[in-house]
This record gives sequence, C-alpha cells and structure tokens, in this order.
Amino acid sequence: MILLDTNIIVYSLDKKSPKNYIATNFIKGNAENLAITHQNINEALRVVTHPKHPKPMNIESAIGAITGIAEGLSIIFPKENTIFITLELLNKYKIKSNNVFDAYLAATMLSNGIEEIATDNEKDFSIIKEIKILNPFTKN
Repeated sequence: MILLDTNIIVYSLDKKSPKNYIATNFIKGNAENLAITHQNINEALRVVTHPKHPKPMNIESAIGAITGIAEGLSIIFPKENTIFITLELLNKYKIKSNNVFDAYLAATMLSNGIEEIATDNEKDFSIIKEIKILNPFTKN
C-alpha cells in the first residue's frame, strides 16, 4: 500500500497543470494499492477552493471531485499511537512549523503499516527515514 499525498490529488484536479496527466494516470493505474487520509482530503479541499488557487473550485464541485477520487482508494485514519509516533518523529528529526503536518501524515501512515508515500514534495518527507518516497513525476 502507498499513501497518496495531497499534491498528487490537487494536480489530478487541475486540468491546466502540466502535471495533471501524470497525476491522473498514476491514481487510475494504482488505485487498488493507494490509500489517503482524512488529512489529505481536508488539505485538498483547502487548496482547490482557496481564492489564490489559479482556478478555485466552488465547494460543491470540490467535494464531488475529491469524493470521486476517495471512493476508489483506501481511506486510513490515525490510530491511538499516531500522536506518539508524531512526537517521536518531531523530536528525532527536529521537525517544526509547517512540517509538523507532514510528520503527522507520516505517523498516520506508519501507524497503519504503510511505509511508502507518492508525492511531488520529496524535500519535506526525505528527512523521515522510516518512509520511502515515490515521485510519479520523476523518471527512474
């Protein structure tokens, strides 16, 4: 199982993004092996409806589009130990500020037995050695 990061969802919804085609095909081609969290859903809703987004969606359209993606994937939730894993990661890697949310996402993955994330945000996750990163936009 691979966690699908929010940026891949956002790219798949933005038809004008140069990353739309790859993001959409990545989701469609790997849906049976992808998971998302409630955090990814909330973050995606925030981004695609934000007034500074190049083409903000109205909330109804955004909910419909993101629900359409989420219905084809596994949805995972934090477990009782997720917060303690988060705190361990914050302390171990000296993570702070906005990166706390990435650590929480990583902890949610780890507490659900997922060790790989599909993201275009390699920089913020690369510090966390407990997870592997798959970037669908880079050629291997």
